[in-house]
Amino acid sequence: MRHRLKMGVVANDVTVTDPDRGLLPASGSAALHRYAAYHVAGGLDLDALRTAWRAVAGDGAPVEPAAVGQTAGEGFGDEELCARWAARPFAEGDAPARLHLARRGPREHLLLLAASHSGAWEGPSGALPAALSDAYRAVVTGGRPSAPPLRPAPGTRGGEEPSATAAGLVLPADRNRPHLPPHAGGAVAFTWSPDLGFRTARLAEAAGVTPAAVVLAGFRALVHRYAGQDDGTLSTAFRELLRTVPDPASKPCRIEGADAVFVHRERAALRIPGAEVRQLSVHNGTAAADLALVLQDTAPCVAGFLEYRAALFEPASARRLLDQLATLLAAATADPDAPVGGLPLDDERHRDRALRASDRRAPRGHVTPPVHVSVRGHAGQDGTAVSFGGVSTGYAELTAHAARVASALTAAGAGPGSPVAVRMRPGAHRIAVLLGVLEAGTHLAWFAPDGGGERHRSMLRDLRPSCMVLDGGPQEDPLALWYAGEPGARLLDASQVLGSPSAAPGADAAAGARPDPEDLAYVAFTSGSTGRPKGIVQSHAALAQFAGWMGEQFAMGPGARVAQWVSPEHDPALAEVFATLVAGGTLCPVPERVRVNPDKLVPWLVQEGITHIQTVPSFARDLLGVITGSGPDRRPDALSHLLLMGEALPGELVDGLRAALPRTRLINLYGPTETIAATWHEITGPVAGQVPIGRPLPGRQVLVVDEHDRPSPAGVTGELVVRSPYVTPGYLAVEGGPDHGALFAPVAGFAPDGDRWYRTGDLARVRFDGALEFRGRSDFQVKLFGNRVELTEIEAALNRDPSVLECAVLPHVNGQGLVTRLAVYVVPRGDGEGDVNADVRAWRSHLRGQFGPLTLPAVFTRLSSRLPRNAAGKVDRSQLTR
Repeated sequence: MRHRLKMGVVANDVTVTDPDRGLLPASGSAALHRYAAYHVAGGLDLDALRTAWRAVAGDGAPVEPAAVGQTAGEGFGDEELCARWAARPFAEGDAPARLHLARRGPREHLLLLAASHSGAWEGPSGALPAALSDAYRAVVTGGRPSAPPLRPAPGTRGGEEPSATAAGLVLPADRNRPHLPPHAGGAVAFTWSPDLGFRTARLAEAAGVTPAAVVLAGFRALVHRYAGQDDGTLSTAFRELLRTVPDPASKPCRIEGADAVFVHRERAALRIPGAEVRQLSVHNGTAAADLALVLQDTAPCVAGFLEYRAALFEPASARRLLDQLATLLAAATADPDAPVGGLPLDDERHRDRALRASDRRAPRGHVTPPVHVSVRGHAGQDGTAVSFGGVSTGYAELTAHAARVASALTAAGAGPGSPVAVRMRPGAHRIAVLLGVLEAGTHLAWFAPDGGGERHRSMLRDLRPSCMVLDGGPQEDPLALWYAGEPGARLLDASQVLGSPSAAPGADAAAGARPDPEDLAYVAFTSGSTGRPKGIVQSHAALAQFAGWMGEQFAMGPGARVAQWVSPEHDPALAEVFATLVAGGTLCPVPERVRVNPDKLVPWLVQEGITHIQTVPSFARDLLGVITGSGPDRRPDALSHLLLMGEALPGELVDGLRAALPRTRLINLYGPTETIAATWHEITGPVAGQVPIGRPLPGRQVLVVDEHDRPSPAGVTGELVVRSPYVTPGYLAVEGGPDHGALFAPVAGFAPDGDRWYRTGDLARVRFDGALEFRGRSDFQVKLFGNRVELTEIEAALNRDPSVLECAVLPHVNGQGLVTRLAVYVVPRGDGEGDVNADVRAWRSHLRGQFGPLTLPAVFTRLSSRLPRNAAGKVDRSQLTR
């Protein structure tokens, strides 16, 4: 049984800072008020009440009648009127308490007692309502009220009020934390079953504590579960946890590590002889902490309310928090020897619903045709397949070009199942070659057209392609020139294949290959934890399924003009290419001179009438700056879809994009290369917090699990794991390479069904609305401008420089959670007395040689002593930032 408490109007919502206690409500803030509201039916002697009040609160304490002689407050319900009274501020110099009174009907009154702070509410003779009850009884029976208790000076807090901190990031808030959280708040009341009240009392008696201490222990355990980090609490038995909680009867108890407070405050009874008095559930619309669990009753039922900051939480989330606390306490009182981390937070109904929502895998049977087969099916239509440089290439011409490439590859000895490297400049020929590689039964690896660093050479060594396709000779391409000198290297000049009218495809090539769904379609490279790139292979089934879904879901068919913006080697480039062609839209490759220059890209989007673009949030921010600075006729109004991927998406960026592009659908896509993608979320309204990564894509089950492989309840951070037939079959085999088996280990407790698992290393939690929220990385991988970068790979590359003795790389994260640059700490060989600027230039040049075109914005620090290390011998990175 629960209901929402009525909220009032906050008249003095002020936050101040205290160097010792963090964020505090200012003196006089309604967040510090203590109050109680009552409905009184029957005989109420107003003169006796005023006399009793002056005796209790002093002659200066006001009685504020709202037209007591007539019905008052007709425009408000009882609770709402009392909430407004409770929110009225106390000015400096006011008496520390006041009585509000209003007639609501014949022999019916509302009465509210309010104090400016806890010290004015509690006195030697008890709480204010009890003292007023005794004084009123004395007056109406002809006696004399006892002397009023001493009151602290107005404006003091009485030493009880809890302090607020900025450390409440572990709580599953609905919104991002403001720099100074306002004290506007709400509350949700709860009354749990008598059975839970009985079991709470029985455990308290057995443990030698109060029932309130049991509820406090449960609340503490809940907050620690949200933290996702075990300081020993999660492995502790609940019975043992009871021995460590303080006595909640003495003062409010703060839950360490979060801005959460537990308060045991019994209901303040008011007794009026000859009248029926009913206490009302009223809240004045303020909150002094992110969360405050106020316990009012423990017998026969556990009851009270959860107060929350409205800047962080929705009422629905507060109710789910209470549900989880009740579930935890029910399990803890049933088995107090169970470890805290193993206690359920969601009941069976919620668990089953969450498990069903996590799984969007389809029954086996339907097989999507390979992408090149689907594209070939558009050869008879009149639409444009590729538009580049003012030249339009139709589907018939594109597929004919692809067949020529397939024939040439076969003639060059690229047999079915072998890899082919493609390294070409943007244009229709490059797209035709991608299709031709698949038509030949080979699988492709797509390389950027520039850069020839050691990273690319390492990728080619691991790939061992049967052929490299260029759009010219290798003389002007350092990587191709290097590859040409490798044993068994084959080069194919696409310009000769596609530029000669006599180069006609053979019958077999024209028919095209129809591979098995599990045959390889491509290899994509990403950073590796060993300091070298990892080649991730993917099947035709996975590429076809995702491209088909993407093209249909985002209307990339006829009439769509899709920018091919993502750089090769980054697998979303393949997704946007084939999603467009499978759907029958027009692909518009972005010229290299335009692609990463927002000042040039925005006019290009307008000129080309682009309807779809996929990019990373950090670059979308740059585009937004250009768009907002452009006149109305220079904005990309044709843009119907903006797909954002590769990085955490800040809410403030989304709100800016929505304002600048009101008719554009905004999509947040998430997924590691090993699964192509995993989840998606469409933004349809204002964003108050971090944009969720959404819900699973078709064909995937996405779970959040703890360290014991148990599905994490809503609100609890864990590791994201993807289960799907479209998980990569594995990595390219590298002699002496690491064993990646643990990444693909099935989650315990799930029956095998032939689908593969991938443990992403990403942290996430299921929000209370069911959407997934990204919470960072569990290792040293970071996303830098949309590229997944392994910090240890950068360290390994820099350590190969003869002048470097050792180094460490740390990410610098801005307020939106985006990695904006890298902090590189280098210990040089020798005495380290050389020119610092010369050393830094040399190290930058070395990294450019290793990573080619990949931009690594870095700030270098040359150290004069060795890197700090911990007791285990590992680099202590926390010491580097001090």
